[in-house]
Amino acid sequence: MNVRMLIFSGIMTALVGALLGLVVAHIAERESRQKVAIVVGSGLGFAIGVGYEAMQQNREREEAD
Repeated sequence: MNVRMLIFSGIMTALVGALLGLVVAHIAERESRQKVAIVVGSGLGFAIGVGYEAMQQNREREEAD
C-alpha cells in the first residue's frame, strides 16, 4: 500500500471534518464545545479518509491480479 497516499487522504478529509465540526459548533452556538467538535470532526475525517483510500488501493490491487 502507498502510505503517502493514505496519509495525504487522511489529512485532507481531516481538514474537511474539522471545518464541518466548526460549522456544527457555530450553528449550535456553544463556544465551550467548539474545540471538541473540531477534534472529533478531524479525527473522524482522518479515519474515514484513510479507510476509504485503503479500500480503494486494495480494490485496484485485486483488479490488477
